[in-house]
Amino acid sequence: MYRLHKREMFKKLVAMTAVGSSVLLMACGNGGTADQTSATTSASESGTTAENATAVDGDVNLTFMIWDGIQQDGMQQMVDKFEEENPNIHVEIQLTPWDQYWTKLDAAATGGDLPDVFWMHPEHVYTYARGGMLMNVSEKLGNSSLNMENYPANVVEGFTVDGNVYAVPKDYSTFALAYNKDIFDAAGVAYPDDTWDWNTLKDAAEKLTDKSKNIYGLAVQYNTNDAAYHYIWQNEGDIINADGTKSMWDDPNTIEAVDYLVDFIEKGYSPTMEDFANTTSDQYFESGNVAMKVAGSWMTTEYDAVDGLNYDVAPLAKGKVRADLCGGMGYSAAANSAHPEEAFELLEFLGGEEANIIQCESGAAISAYTGTQQSWVDNHSNINAQAFIDAASYGKSSEYCESRSKWVDIENDYMTQVFSLQLPVEEGCKQLAEEMNAVLAE
Repeated sequence: MYRLHKREMFKKLVAMTAVGSSVLLMACGNGGTADQTSATTSASESGTTAENATAVDGDVNLTFMIWDGIQQDGMQQMVDKFEEENPNIHVEIQLTPWDQYWTKLDAAATGGDLPDVFWMHPEHVYTYARGGMLMNVSEKLGNSSLNMENYPANVVEGFTVDGNVYAVPKDYSTFALAYNKDIFDAAGVAYPDDTWDWNTLKDAAEKLTDKSKNIYGLAVQYNTNDAAYHYIWQNEGDIINADGTKSMWDDPNTIEAVDYLVDFIEKGYSPTMEDFANTTSDQYFESGNVAMKVAGSWMTTEYDAVDGLNYDVAPLAKGKVRADLCGGMGYSAAANSAHPEEAFELLEFLGGEEANIIQCESGAAISAYTGTQQSWVDNHSNINAQAFIDAASYGKSSEYCESRSKWVDIENDYMTQVFSLQLPVEEGCKQLAEEMNAVLAE
């Protein structure tokens, strides 16, 4: 009866968040091409239950669900090491592409058939935790080797619901200014460095823009990865107040930051939102049609594979303060796992120093465990990869608060209009704040 109650509550929570959760704020390894993911997806269809995870000869079988084919090899290396140290536990990795992952996981949760361990995103942790689907990690820390102080505080915060942690931090992603060195050289513009501010950035974008060659100075579109949040925080603005009760979109600093960004589009230094509907900002950058773009740390592997792309990265230009969007993924375990002790043992290992070193050495993600990031930097020695690591020190989490699902689509609608030049900046920001506050007051 209790389990049925939890499933019914989860169904309601999923229904409430289904639309809002479609907006991904930290892509952080949502990659893998369709070919990569379809070619490597496990034949197993869903999670584990007491029936399909029965121990054989004292052994235990666990399932581990992930969404990124690029990271699968690294995850398998970690699992192999875990199995070596725990020969009675066998772990099957199940790869489900990002565009199917949450649909499949929601269905598994509703049916009481979750994998034993699976990747968790801060955008979804409230729904799963409040729905009673996730193992409470905090309750097990007393006798565990896990210590949440070994991870960036903002990443841990992203998986904390009602004072309890429901996922062990896996990795974190930050952002830097990626730039095409060939375009800079041709225009005679000095490469970006940590002295750049907003004025330097806009001056460079103007000089680098060459319409005769279809080259833009900076890719600016509305989404939290490419614009918006970084710059709002750099200007000492915000999205929502500290206790989550009031919108900050009508704050003068927030409006000023949005106006700064929209000016790039108005002056023709950036492609338009209409342009981005046909060609992504990454495609513009990879094809040599954009000199600079805000790039997530996970994109380095893709950029490295582009023939002829001579690029590097620098810290984001400084506003009134330095700020960067920093968030991460986590490992969660099913609350109803048939093997909770073994599932938590896997969480402990995946969250430990040894596994995090393996993850970083694979080059696919920056491990969350403090002090294990050097191998990731070494794997990207062709660029200033340390800029991504340093950004964590002034990184802020995206607004993964409980109310986010109620207003994220309102935000997206208004900001899309503003960045499409269909709505004046100040008017759009104030209308957004008004509607957002109405939702928050409910």
